[in-house]
Amino acid sequence: MTSRLKQWALTAVIVCLPATASATGGLSCSVNDKNVNFIFESVFSYSDIGGLFQIRGELMSKDKRVYKTLQKFNLDGSELKQQWFRGNDLKLMIYRETEGDGVPFASVKLIVEANKPPEEEFEYQGKYALTIEPAVKGGESEAFTVEGKISCSAG
Repeated sequence: MTSRLKQWALTAVIVCLPATASATGGLSCSVNDKNVNFIFESVFSYSDIGGLFQIRGELMSKDKRVYKTLQKFNLDGSELKQQWFRGNDLKLMIYRETEGDGVPFASVKLIVEANKPPEEEFEYQGKYALTIEPAVKGGESEAFTVEGKISCSAG
């Protein structure tokens, strides 16, 4: 069989394979209060094995004790350490810590917990907890947590 004939045969086989349906939707969460300005957007699969992907957004802590490189940063998906998005429940954990030689350890961890009320089709309401571990040179830092309300929508 010639090379060109092999390519044609392979193309014909691929074209004849059954197509799989993959329905996706969009998820967005936001909060802008005295503690934080947070925007989260992603795509999700309606299948049970999907998960969240194409993540983007921004987290900005308004507390001045947050280490300067952690006060405001864009989300690219690597900060999403845990996720649960199934049925009426939505849970996310965003985490980032300082990096580099000679940089004191500091971190921010945002946990989102939201639920969809039975009467709602696309809206989730819940709370967030932002835990901040400020950088302290030569001593132990004391983490603290601020909390607030968050809203999300999916569809």
